[in-house]
Amino acid sequence: MRNFFLLILVIFIYSCGYTSIYQNQTKNDLLVNIKEMNGDYEINNFIKNDLKIASNLDSTNIFDLSYETDYQRIILAKDATGKATDYNLDMNVKFIIASKQNQEITFSENFKIKNNSKNFEQSNYEREVKRNFSRIVRDKLIIYLLKINDN
Repeated sequence: MRNFFLLILVIFIYSCGYTSIYQNQTKNDLLVNIKEMNGDYEINNFIKNDLKIASNLDSTNIFDLSYETDYQRIILAKDATGKATDYNLDMNVKFIIASKQNQEITFSENFKIKNNSKNFEQSNYEREVKRNFSRIVRDKLIIYLLKINDN
């Protein structure tokens, strides 16, 4: 009975016309030149490297931009001894796109974490959260730039 159900499920999935959205997308047709960056050093480097990888050097769609990052680690809760137990990691990135007219766009991300008693693991985890923040912001920026380019 279980095998029959799986067979029926597979037949319906393959016959429904499902295709991945990004199946035919090879590389973005844009080139991003970073003129200036301010703020958190680590996040700035993550974003810069991600945009460099996502750029197509042969593209005619060139965007010059500068950006400023703001990263905050806010204490949400403390235990009875006064030691922080919960944090909110908050990142804001303001991009200024230099084109015919300067456009300004801001992206914000936040994430709540618990404090780990091991400082090394805590700093590695926060670094990974910063890395994920930068990837999310990069994806949002690329979608925004491609939307500008279509207009």
